[in-house]
Amino acid sequence: MKEARRHRRIPYSGTIRISWTDPSGSPRFANAKCIEVSESGMRLEVPVNVPERTMVMLNAERIKLAGSAWVRHTVRHGAKYLLGLELSQPLSDRAKAALSEPWALRNETPVA
Repeated sequence: MKEARRHRRIPYSGTIRISWTDPSGSPRFANAKCIEVSESGMRLEVPVNVPERTMVMLNAERIKLAGSAWVRHTVRHGAKYLLGLELSQPLSDRAKAALSEPWALRNETPVA
């Protein structure tokens, strides 16, 4: 079966801080576990439901990612939720480098 996705998915299990405004106008925050990232989106696991079509702000210092995204898909997964996000801007070259070689943007040498 042919893969229908536009961009390759890169597994990544780091933490991403997200924030959004709920329907009543109150700010909300959550620490999400990233599952995978692509050039135009990502899949996250979060402890609370974030409705589809919600704009979220993202911050993942470890992979040099900050920006916004739209929730395109939400599904309950046990006690948590899986979110499919569409990034507002394509993934930066710097973030791609950090995902492919996590030590590339740090002053560390990888352990062989």
